[in-house]
Amino acid sequence: MSSSQWDFPVELCCRPMAFVTLTGLDVVYNAVHRAVWDAFCANRRADRVPISFKVLPGDHEYPKCRVKRLSYEWYIPKGILKTGWMNKHLNLVPALVVVFYELDWDEPQWKEKQSECATRVEIVRQSLQGRNTKVAVVLIQKKTPLPPGEDVIASERAAALCNACDLSGKSLFVLPHTDHLVGYIIRLENAFYEHAQTYYYTEIRRVKSHKEYLNKTTHQLLFVRHQFKIAFFSELKQDTLNALKNYKTAFNLVHELRAHETNMLEIKTMAGFINYKICRLCFQHNTPLDAIEQFRKHIDLCKKKIGSTELAFEHAAWMSKQFQAFGDLFDEAIKLGLTAIQTQNPGFYYQQAAYYAQERKQLANVLCAHESSVIYPNPDPLETPTGMLDFYGQRPWRQGILSFDLNDPEKEKVGILALQLKEKKVLHSELIITLLSNAVTQFKRYKCPRMKSHLMVQMGEEYYYAKDYTKALKLLDYVLCDYRSEGWWTLLTSILSTALKCSYLMAQIKDYITYSLELLGRASTLKEDQKSQIEKNLIKILMNENPDPESDCDAASVKAAQKLWADRVSLAGNNIFTIEVQDFVPFVQCKAKFLAPSFHVDVPIQFDVYLKADCLHPLQFSKLCVNFSNQNQTSSPCLFNWGTEWSKVSQFKFWVLPIKRRKPDFRVLTLTDPGQKGQQRIYTS
Repeated sequence: MSSSQWDFPVELCCRPMAFVTLTGLDVVYNAVHRAVWDAFCANRRADRVPISFKVLPGDHEYPKCRVKRLSYEWYIPKGILKTGWMNKHLNLVPALVVVFYELDWDEPQWKEKQSECATRVEIVRQSLQGRNTKVAVVLIQKKTPLPPGEDVIASERAAALCNACDLSGKSLFVLPHTDHLVGYIIRLENAFYEHAQTYYYTEIRRVKSHKEYLNKTTHQLLFVRHQFKIAFFSELKQDTLNALKNYKTAFNLVHELRAHETNMLEIKTMAGFINYKICRLCFQHNTPLDAIEQFRKHIDLCKKKIGSTELAFEHAAWMSKQFQAFGDLFDEAIKLGLTAIQTQNPGFYYQQAAYYAQERKQLANVLCAHESSVIYPNPDPLETPTGMLDFYGQRPWRQGILSFDLNDPEKEKVGILALQLKEKKVLHSELIITLLSNAVTQFKRYKCPRMKSHLMVQMGEEYYYAKDYTKALKLLDYVLCDYRSEGWWTLLTSILSTALKCSYLMAQIKDYITYSLELLGRASTLKEDQKSQIEKNLIKILMNENPDPESDCDAASVKAAQKLWADRVSLAGNNIFTIEVQDFVPFVQCKAKFLAPSFHVDVPIQFDVYLKADCLHPLQFSKLCVNFSNQNQTSSPCLFNWGTEWSKVSQFKFWVLPIKRRKPDFRVLTLTDPGQKGQQRIYTS
């Protein structure tokens, strides 16, 4: 099942605003009308009333109004909330229809114009088909009107027009097209807002009137539905306190519903919607602790409502979405001025969302592991005649069936198979990485370095599972220094092991050598057999041979890597790689000791270099170099003694046995200037 199936509807997440339609405006060919429309919708400031405007033709057909049910005695609801209901009241059914008409008070053909205006109003009323939507008329006039009471003709004609259009005086407005157009528009929309509030108040009363016909035995779903509608209409009315109160009641009612495997998804879906609304309003009212408390309550009530075991990945997906949505709300509230702290910030919710996304992936790998011969059902059980569900949270193949007993087990089996096969195609790693990235951003903002590093490791591992080895290695390499500096050796070993696999699969020779050197060191917590394998691979690379594949790697990736290694090794030749080991604990320990506290300038300096190998196999050295902080001294010839004969450091080979300490002797002539002969110098190692 696609990830978008778990996304909240746009109409749920937006801020509900009164919907007002404007008719009679030709915004394409009439410049005056276009100016009026722009004044309504362009560059709306935050202090203007919350109204959503839309220009429609006068004969536009609005959704039909259903006949009011006289009795609910034999009525059995088919679901909780229809999928189109919120959108209908946000974008389709207006609280107010405004008829714009160009008419001046001194119009010579007043009677004809009045009649035409009344006809337009009647057409609008007929198109509303019995809805409670308010109707208003705005006369666009060329002249600025006189103050009220001074223009007798205007008063008489206004009364006549109201009578002809069956309007109250409060529903007739005048809009002079002057230089102060925006000011007149703001006054108009304030009046429209009052009409819209009256409409939504009427709708709330209408929904409440249904309650007296309901009983708790057969109409439990309707109690939830009606309470949600009352809350939503309250939001449209901008009465957020009452909206919050009614959403909380709806939340309690939805959890009183008898839950079964067949309706578990619908209950959780509606619970998630209502919880989202409650948390959003709590943040809006600047009560973040109430929002957090509500969300915790929501999770506690729903986390065990798993539903069908064959679709357990759906529950993990749903849980992930709940945490992500709350994190989004929290982050949005912070951008609007809320102050968060280290121990309570959106990052924790994104992190938990990522955890459930990982759980979803694991469950999907188990439950959706069908053979390649299993094909997707035909006809598609997830398709519906309209392309969408009738009610939120229901199964497409048994919409409106509320029985706890499955009438058609075979159809249920086919539907589950379709969901599993769709889930198999979901790119889980992308979802997980996005959530982890959001969490990292938050923890970075609130200065939580360890949490940030921990999640970056998870991101790197997820990129590894997604076979994006370049990004995986980049992230893992970035955090390695943090775990080295703080001495988290077990965690460091785990990260290095993944980094080693990435470098192998990309045939990155230098990186592979670097990670191998560190994993062979005494700080590594790998088992001896693992270290032995790494050392053997390291020796193979030094001998221009292909290393053996790393364990637990993707078979196809290993095959591609082997070809890359063959190409790289054949081209490597006598390449020399300089590995900087001062930042990590390598598998060879080295210490130097001067044999005397001071030496004359013209006398060779003698010192011991102690070498100890932490690896499991003997290690051959072909060259040892000694560098001094004094650059002139470094250029002096350095001789090496491994028994009886002094020789140049580049001309020997010797072995260091595991755990054994070896002590080659060195000496270097310190004479750099004949004038310094006989002087003493002090050297420290």
